[in-house]
Amino acid sequence: LSLSLSLFLASSNMCRDKRATHSRGGRDDAGRRSPPRERRRSRSRERDYSGRRERGPREDGGGGSRRSVDEGTRSDRVAVLVDSLPPPSSIHEGVVVSIKPFGAFVQVDGYKRQGLVHISQLAAQHVEAVEDVVRQGDRVKVKVMPGDRDAPEKLSLSMKQVDQASGTDLGDGGGRLARRQREGGEDVSSMTWGLQPLEHDETAEKHSIATAVKDKANFEVTGKLAEATNKVNGVTLKWSEPHDAMKPSKHWRLYVFKGKEQIEPFHIHRQSAYLLGRERRVADIPLDHPSCSTQHAVLQFRLTQKKERGEDGETRVTKLVRPYLMDLGSTNGSFINGEQQQPERYVELLHQDVLRFGYSSREYVLLNADE
Repeated sequence: LSLSLSLFLASSNMCRDKRATHSRGGRDDAGRRSPPRERRRSRSRERDYSGRRERGPREDGGGGSRRSVDEGTRSDRVAVLVDSLPPPSSIHEGVVVSIKPFGAFVQVDGYKRQGLVHISQLAAQHVEAVEDVVRQGDRVKVKVMPGDRDAPEKLSLSMKQVDQASGTDLGDGGGRLARRQREGGEDVSSMTWGLQPLEHDETAEKHSIATAVKDKANFEVTGKLAEATNKVNGVTLKWSEPHDAMKPSKHWRLYVFKGKEQIEPFHIHRQSAYLLGRERRVADIPLDHPSCSTQHAVLQFRLTQKKERGEDGETRVTKLVRPYLMDLGSTNGSFINGEQQQPERYVELLHQDVLRFGYSSREYVLLNADE
């Protein structure tokens, strides 16, 4: 037992001496010198460390500084949009965002609100379709038109008053003079514009004055009295009911369809006439589409006489109240079964006729509840 204990202590001392020798970089049993542990490093690590030391610090100042630079650049790109309207008669650039039958909506650069370029303001010449001039996504130059007193929040724009190539203001005339000069037409530099004094023959002028017949007084009706009596809520109506206007005896209905959706119908048998338009102060049936006029059309019931021959051969006269439609000179017209009607002319309506006004997609179907 004592011999085993002495051998164990001797072996543990030898292991401890070897570990101390290696940690101090001393010699091993064979007399060779071992390198210290903390100095052991591969050659590849030495090359990488020396290369980084020669290159020095990064130009961008490290990852943190690059991130701050990117965020600063991104914040500079964010444009501040103005909520107010651009000043009148100013010229701007914009993008066409939507196309409608009556015009194109343009998003003006730097402003939140979109403006409408009416089809009459697209080009100096007559335009049949909006797609013939612009398409969605096109960049155009527009001029801000003066605001409307009734709707000051609307933004009206014009393209025909701006040269789309240079952005020059062409004025209200659409640039006819400038366009004629660009196309190389006739020389207009020597032309005289406006009224010019004419050379008169004084003798002939005196003779014409002496022989001229004095105009007679005109005592015809001017319509001023009728205009004063034809006002409703301060608005002068564009039409007056005829002498044969009468309230219908049948129960007529005007059913409204917006696509496949049916809206609440109008009961149009309770009075002799119904005005359709955007002016809510006088309109009995409101039309809210922008292409409709303030007083667009009127639906009038009139007492008519119809002659019929009986079985006995005698002619009988029957009286019946029939519905009629008259367009009041609207801008975009009134349609019956898809056909545009002449303005200021009564057209008789029949059972199941389909009415449409302006460019609105709503359809109004006339039905007689008694049938």
